[in-house]
Amino acid sequence: MRWIGSTLVRFSIVAWGFGNAGVPLLAAEPWHLNGWPYRAVVQIDKPSNSPEVDCAAVKLLTQGRTRNDGHDLRIVDATGQAVPFQLNFLAADRYALLTFRVTDLKGRYFIYFGNPNATQPPPEMIRADPKPGSGPPKGAWIPKAGLVLETRVRPRAADLTAETNPKTVADMQKLLADSPRAYGAGFRSGIADGYNPFGASDYYISCYRGWLRVPKTGTYQFCTVSNEASFSFLDGKDLIHWPDRHTVARGIYGEKNVKVELTAGLHYIEYYHEETTLEQMAFLGWRPSGDAGPFAPIPPDIYPQPHSAGVRVYETTTGPIPTFEPIITDSLWPVTRSEGQYTKVRLSVGLAATWPNDAQFTWDFGDGTSAVGNTVEHVYLTLGLHPVTLTVTRPNQAAQQVTWPLEVFEIDHVVEQFREGRPKDYAQICRTYDRSKLSAATLKELAYLFSEAEQPAEAAQTCEVYLNRFAAQSDPLLTARVRRLLADCALRTGQEGVAVAIANYQAALIDTMPALEKVQVLTRLIRLLGIERQEAAKAVAVLDQVEAIVRQTPKTDELLRAYRQAVMAVADVHLWQRQLAEAAKLYRRVETLRGEPIPANVRAAKIGAYPDSLREYTATGNYGAAIDLVDQWEDLFPTDKLNGHSFFWRGKLLHLRGQHLDAARYLKRAVEVTSGAPFESEARWLLAEALEQSGKSAEAQAELRQLLRIGLKDEFVQKAAAKLHKKP
Repeated sequence: MRWIGSTLVRFSIVAWGFGNAGVPLLAAEPWHLNGWPYRAVVQIDKPSNSPEVDCAAVKLLTQGRTRNDGHDLRIVDATGQAVPFQLNFLAADRYALLTFRVTDLKGRYFIYFGNPNATQPPPEMIRADPKPGSGPPKGAWIPKAGLVLETRVRPRAADLTAETNPKTVADMQKLLADSPRAYGAGFRSGIADGYNPFGASDYYISCYRGWLRVPKTGTYQFCTVSNEASFSFLDGKDLIHWPDRHTVARGIYGEKNVKVELTAGLHYIEYYHEETTLEQMAFLGWRPSGDAGPFAPIPPDIYPQPHSAGVRVYETTTGPIPTFEPIITDSLWPVTRSEGQYTKVRLSVGLAATWPNDAQFTWDFGDGTSAVGNTVEHVYLTLGLHPVTLTVTRPNQAAQQVTWPLEVFEIDHVVEQFREGRPKDYAQICRTYDRSKLSAATLKELAYLFSEAEQPAEAAQTCEVYLNRFAAQSDPLLTARVRRLLADCALRTGQEGVAVAIANYQAALIDTMPALEKVQVLTRLIRLLGIERQEAAKAVAVLDQVEAIVRQTPKTDELLRAYRQAVMAVADVHLWQRQLAEAAKLYRRVETLRGEPIPANVRAAKIGAYPDSLREYTATGNYGAAIDLVDQWEDLFPTDKLNGHSFFWRGKLLHLRGQHLDAARYLKRAVEVTSGAPFESEARWLLAEALEQSGKSAEAQAELRQLLRIGLKDEFVQKAAAKLHKKP
């Protein structure tokens, strides 16, 4: 017999049914509250490091089962006695954060919810006043531990050029009152964030509320560092405000500070920050003395943490209920265009072990795709709201469903929470998508993903599906862009794709296509004909079409940059053909077209700084930003391409990103044009690795042998020798 719980005392046995193995699942405690259909059984997972703490914090997955005002929430102990608690945060369609009083660290607590008739909050529930500077919540018992960060959507001005930032606390209060919804919330151990952990990092508001413990009575100094306005309060009184529009530059060393006299013990802290665009920063630091000197982060142990509690089971009187929480694990930005984002999400059935073996879990991802399993990974190809639905079915029982309104938002930062993904990993997941059910926007992005993942045949096939399904009713310009991608991919599939590519490039160059895009299409054609297909004469001839378009079009910075890219593409073709003099001549022309020549000393400093910056990006796995930096390097200093250093870095980054075919092409060019360069041995090693990953083992072996012949004795030669089982 399988029991949920550790005691057999006072059981009110309610059979939940039988699993595949015939093992009954039984509720372990009586149902304490009539009229409440759902409850969560909670226990302490990790006691607080502060022995005086008498409360625990828990995250409750509500997912539309509780009232929007939270008035139906109740917490009782194992005897059914009401437990006082604070409702720290509630998004009824997703989850709630609760802090409740704990009298027994080993006891079980029960959170009841889902009673629509509970129109008044229970007397034992408290909430903090959201008005800035209101101080701690009021009640017979309040939890004096924990710091909660809540982020909210920041309202935007109708005319963004007229956007203002709050100049007073009243302005900040109005901004909060006008916020349409919350992004999310979580418990924290300090006031410091450089991005929004729960949603988009543009136009959001951060609200920190909680407790800190002053170690001894005395003089303390606090500083704020924020990008856009910030306001803070201690015990409901002004602490330090930095209102109106500004960047972090004028406060990075603690210039915005205040000196206060504090008594030892607990104090209630509030910190509010609003962000519009570009850089994000919210930080409260201190100096635990009154003398002059640097400020520092407030140590985490100054913020007393509640006991950490976890839900053991979500249930009704007849059995478990399904729950889940989507987790965005990583994202990927296309490197061949300046738009789009692919986002990977992990979804797991909450407390799956509480379900019998015969339960089947089916996911509807809200974008035309679905999957089956306890835990699944899914790649969203577009941003926006995607309602995810989990359906649980069991033989001879009614199906249960639960939904999460997943917002796939634009991710601006590669951080521990949001890593950078790999195109091939994403493409592997997306290969199972039923392309006949995807929307036009999703299908288009799927084609781009396959292209980035070096699967041109899959990308071309997806483009064909798009054209068959949507060409007749979609915007002609959008259709032209899909044809452009189809042409790119067809050329990459081999000689048999040349005719398809030419036909689709021609079809893509429609009259309504802006001149800028026409130049970009022709530039792509130059590179593909001259580099991919080794038809240099045809590639060079395309430049005449580019120049004709530029002559007939009003000049803009974007068009002139696109023209320079076309000239540079022809130069690259010459370089790929080892016609170094012709390549150098055109690279110099590109630099001349830029105007405003860069002084030699500035040029040298900038070029010398690129590798160090690229190493920093690489160390953190931020390959997309690193590739952007290589683009900048080559755009500013195209003549430096003759040194091969930017080719080496582009190849290395593409290899790390899993794009091995593209990586091999650039690494091969790097070693060919720069024999004897300091990076030659690493480039040859990476080239061999990229070739092997691309299934070209013989070519990889040849590169390893060549690496042994260059006469060096560094780590890459040693690796090559070990792989070939030879002495270097």
